[in-house]
Amino acid sequence: MKTKALVIVSILAVGTALVYMLLPADPGGGQLGGAEAPLPAETGHSAEYPAPEFEAGRAGSAMSAEQVDDLIARGFVPREYRALWLDPDYQRIAEEQFNVIPKVAAADGESCVPLAFDSETICWNEYGYHPYLTYAIDDLRQMAGTDAAAAEALVFRLPEENLRERMHYALEASRLSGKSGPIMRFAYSFTPDASSENYFDQMLDRYAIAVAGESLGYPYRLSRELELRIRHEFDLGAEEFRDALRGRRVTMQEAWGDPS
Repeated sequence: MKTKALVIVSILAVGTALVYMLLPADPGGGQLGGAEAPLPAETGHSAEYPAPEFEAGRAGSAMSAEQVDDLIARGFVPREYRALWLDPDYQRIAEEQFNVIPKVAAADGESCVPLAFDSETICWNEYGYHPYLTYAIDDLRQMAGTDAAAAEALVFRLPEENLRERMHYALEASRLSGKSGPIMRFAYSFTPDASSENYFDQMLDRYAIAVAGESLGYPYRLSRELELRIRHEFDLGAEEFRDALRGRRVTMQEAWGDPS
């Protein structure tokens, strides 16, 4: 029987391999090592669209057993997280389990304490007044190679349009921490440009990013939702979707560029 430590090492080994599949080979912008985009798992269930209208980690209360079992059957929720979805304290547990800088519940009567970034304003107190959120970007860059929280703080601090750099630090935060939250936050926030001629490729990139995050453990399969969305928008059958991924190289140098 594996010890807990060995189980954690096994999870990190798989997750880190997928994370580095998406990172440039070196800081100077080398090509990826020929990594293939992961193929979707066959669920045997209907490709019903749209997917559930909720996001993991944002549900305010426990779901019913019937709802959770339906999502499991349709391939949206991994069976091992059934008990988590049924827990009334789901949101807090999920935030702490999967995120490096988790959201926290505000104190009674406490209103939003705004912190303005280059691209948005967030409620600083929602993140426990985490000091890194106020650090200078250059200082965070110096720390991000060894500090997962610094890397994730950069994902918040950097301008929204800095997609390449924000994704780099989201991947780095998950690699350093072994937690899926930073990658999954990026996967949720990344919105491919529907007017772009590269829209299809961007959607496949987003799918691959979600798979990388989910490999570290996550209670909701965003990749399943994205699979159905892609198949719906581009009128693809299950095998056609798999063919689109098979042999596809997620070349971050070409599609995203050097994050430095």
